Amino acid sequence: MWEILHWYFIYMVQPNPFFHVVATSLLYFASYVLVHLPKLSKRDIVPGIALFCMYAGFHFSPKLEHLAFTPWWVTTIMGFRQRECFISFGGIMVGVYLLLSQINDVHGHLLMNIAQMAHPLKMSLKARSIVHALCTVLYVYDPSIRLAEYKDVLAGASCVVTAIVKTPPDVFSLCMVFSSPVALCTFILHALEINWYKFYRNNHYRRVKKSMYFIYPIVIVALAYGVNVFDYVPFYKRGGL
Repeated sequence: MWEILHWYFIYMVQPNPFFHVVATSLLYFASYVLVHLPKLSKRDIVPGIALFCMYAGFHFSPKLEHLAFTPWWVTTIMGFRQRECFISFGGIMVGVYLLLSQINDVHGHLLMNIAQMAHPLKMSLKARSIVHALCTVLYVYDPSIRLAEYKDVLAGASCVVTAIVKTPPDVFSLCMVFSSPVALCTFILHALEINWYKFYRNNHYRRVKKSMYFIYPIVIVALAYGVNVFDYVPFYKRGGL
């Protein structure tokens, strides 16, 4: 359950980017102390990219409400069968949410939910250390990266605990429902598809063959980006001329 506390802590305290530097050092050191954990290997590539996308998405849009939509994203991308009503209803919710969001929020929503699909995969401590080192690149021009406060040390240490204590993705996503009033509306998605992670796990985290449900999120994301593109055209800016 620690991962839930970790993300709520980062969301509420807003630590400086320096916490990635702390996490990099502590995780690298822990990899030599906790020798019983998995070693650095090629298997770390996919979960490593996912973890980077998670922090990158939070960098674009520091909101946890995006993660409350994960059941719909997993169901559509993985193509679980006989879920037409759930996918259609959830598609309306996700579509309205993204169409009313700014482009950075669309970036964050997409990156964080895609990252959650690789959430169950195991990753070595050294791989996590490398990911946090790469995360510092996102803040290379941010002056606050040079600031070091007590909360940054706590956030960095929390990253180590997160790597050791595992949290089920369905529980993690459900707890994000309480992060905002908007996220609270997604409670119905969790109620309608409460066993989404069980189906995902039983399918060995793979897509269902010949399923075309992935078209739904592609169309919705394309529309969301299309609406935001008009913001850069003076005549089509929201709110009139």
